[in-house]
Amino acid sequence: MKNFIKKYLVNISMFLLFSLAASGCTSTSSQSDLHAKSKNVIQSKAELMTIAKNEENNNQFEKAIFNYIQVLEMDGKDTEILYKIGSLQNKLHNTDLAIRAFNKALEVDPDYIPALAQMGIYYLERKNMDKARSFLKRTVMLDQQRLHNTNVSTSFIELDQQSPLLAYNVYAVINDLDSRHEYAQKIFYLLLKTQKNSALVYTNLGYSFYLINNYTVAKNYYKKALDADSNFERAKLNLGLIYVRNGQYNKAVQLFKQVMTHAEAYNDIGYFLMLDGRYKEAEYFFQTAIEYSPSYFEKGNINLENVQIYLSAENTYDTALQPPL
Repeated sequence: MKNFIKKYLVNISMFLLFSLAASGCTSTSSQSDLHAKSKNVIQSKAELMTIAKNEENNNQFEKAIFNYIQVLEMDGKDTEILYKIGSLQNKLHNTDLAIRAFNKALEVDPDYIPALAQMGIYYLERKNMDKARSFLKRTVMLDQQRLHNTNVSTSFIELDQQSPLLAYNVYAVINDLDSRHEYAQKIFYLLLKTQKNSALVYTNLGYSFYLINNYTVAKNYYKKALDADSNFERAKLNLGLIYVRNGQYNKAVQLFKQVMTHAEAYNDIGYFLMLDGRYKEAEYFFQTAIEYSPSYFEKGNINLENVQIYLSAENTYDTALQPPL
């Protein structure tokens, strides 16, 4: 029965989003009848909105969508309701329906910032960097224009409660990937004014400095992230990599073990060392990973074999360079 209701709601969502019907009054209605009908519609819409919001607050997302769709029947061009439906469909993991709702909102208003932000994040998750970059850049530019910034290309105005913070964060990450690190850092610093103790922003800012080999500053931001949230895994892993790079293996192992098993921790550190050309050290970590879990991934043994091949090649090269006795 529950699956039937869910399927029914999904089908209604699709029908109403793309076959929105407008209801009106006949030309023969008296002025008083028109006024009465108008009043009833307003009351009905307000009532449906209240019910939908209550259901949303109680995590009854399918029921909330059903009532928001009924509101949408009264005004098919309500971008806020279309966005609400898309956001709730996202929570239900109905991605296709969510995207259709966001696109419908953008058909009504191509500059509707919340929908633009969601589309940008959607494309980034699917690794479509060109579209993600385009949507997120437009989102940030429009929001800054809303805040009366006339020089968006070089500076930013402080954000407010309406600003799409996640979109700013993701856009900064994209700029880091595009090697525009200074610009990305400006956005992260901007976000920290609004999100003063955000483990996510601190971690992304740390990674921005990591990318330009400023490991000292990167480490400080990772530590700030863990001060803000001691369980934030990405900060632990990124800080662990700095410890590996600095040869502080015990500290790295301790951090990695908080996120994964002993075997996985030693294997991942070994893999990083192998990529860095530190084969002898990598060999030790791969061997230790296998000792912790003899049945541990086949990849642990494969990594060990690969690093031993590199070591053998190095030894052969060194021998060839030795002068004859």
